[in-house]
Amino acid sequence: MSADENTDNVGPAKKPGRNAAPETVGKYRVDAVIGRGAMGVVYKGFDPHICRAVAIKSLRSEVLDGVEDQAGLLARFAAEARSAGRCQHPNIVTVFDYVEQDDSPFIIMEYVEAGTLEKVTRSGTLLPVPQVGEVMVQLLAALGHAHEKGVIHRDVKPANILCPAATSIKVTDFGVARFQNLGLTRDGGGGAVGTPNYMSPEQFLGREVDGRADLFAAGIIMFQLLTGAKPYPADDIPSLMHKLLNEAPAPVSQLRPELPSALDALMVRALERNPTDRFQTAGEFIKALEDALQRNSAAPVERIDLTRLTSPGTSHASDASTSELSRTMAEKLAPATMNGLEETLARAIGPIARVVLNREAKNATDADHLIAALETQIPGTEEAERFREAAEVWLREDRGVAGAQLSAVITAADRAQATELLLPIIGPLAQVLADREAATAIGLDDYYEHLARKISNPEDRERFLAAHRKISGAGKST
Repeated sequence: MSADENTDNVGPAKKPGRNAAPETVGKYRVDAVIGRGAMGVVYKGFDPHICRAVAIKSLRSEVLDGVEDQAGLLARFAAEARSAGRCQHPNIVTVFDYVEQDDSPFIIMEYVEAGTLEKVTRSGTLLPVPQVGEVMVQLLAALGHAHEKGVIHRDVKPANILCPAATSIKVTDFGVARFQNLGLTRDGGGGAVGTPNYMSPEQFLGREVDGRADLFAAGIIMFQLLTGAKPYPADDIPSLMHKLLNEAPAPVSQLRPELPSALDALMVRALERNPTDRFQTAGEFIKALEDALQRNSAAPVERIDLTRLTSPGTSHASDASTSELSRTMAEKLAPATMNGLEETLARAIGPIARVVLNREAKNATDADHLIAALETQIPGTEEAERFREAAEVWLREDRGVAGAQLSAVITAADRAQATELLLPIIGPLAQVLADREAATAIGLDDYYEHLARKISNPEDRERFLAAHRKISGAGKST
């Protein structure tokens, strides 16, 4: 964790009403504030027992204001700390300890004096291809380790990748993943969570995600490192979503001719719209990357010191959309959406809902941060969960999401075929289920995969998928 780290996703905080930094947290001395976000504060601290600097993450006091279920919040935050603490890897910022003090939770983390990979991408410097491979292997190894521990990052981006040494990186801020354990993101998905330029199609569509969403984000980062450009350049979120869901990026060798052609095929697979067509594991991605680079090995090249790259005075051309994508939710959301959110929140906290919503909408730059901030104002876990479900509906129907529609991936004939196959298994609900899953399907295989998850009997599930494969195979052979 460093002063350069984006702290919008960070967790824990100080006791409500106390704005000054604590002098100590448990055995740890607090030295200075090194980062603030809409949700959290990060302090630089010191462990006197082993004489090392640490980073201490806390929730801002405003986040805890009005939260009656303090015990429930602390229990969920402790679960968050355990989740992050399971990730012990040289390319992941380490969680050392969890402390509760004055009814407030604190996470004690490794302090890393470093800039971020975002400075590298914004500098306009193209790294040598072998060095891109080395950075990506470290990133993928870190993600693979986290996935094996059952932790999905959900917000993989250059700003969350530290560069502590000339050629090494560390992944930090598994914040969105930890929000899931806090109950601030519904378990199993729902709601668009992440940073727009690095979100997978399934995240944009509010679908449940797994490690393949992290691998998609890693693919976008690799595209940037190879070419200096983003694969889906856009000026606003609707345009970004349309390109992401309907268009293929340019071949990387077209943007940088000296790149080996094997990387074109690798990037196509890494950025497949349908998760089932992508690399399924980080290890699989690493193997393909190593194979592509080994087949095109060249003489040794000098690496660029990642710690010495700085952003130019103006943003790189590939980041032209930053100003639009970083606008607050107060600026992005339609009046009807704001009214709907206010009514939904008022059912839980009363007339103060308007003040709270306006305040938090001016701080949040994405839907998940807004919902998380609002949800912490609601006493009671069940009431907070009901609010989240209703709020996600309003946000998904807002023009920022509804403005970019997936091209006709699942046709009426596809829905009819799925209904026919489902009918003998689940009965009259078959058509309802087939129509509902079609609305957010990313591809035909993805469509059937999600339909199959609704079939409880394993044998019935396999027969359903086998029937789909048989029909699909027959269609391809004609």
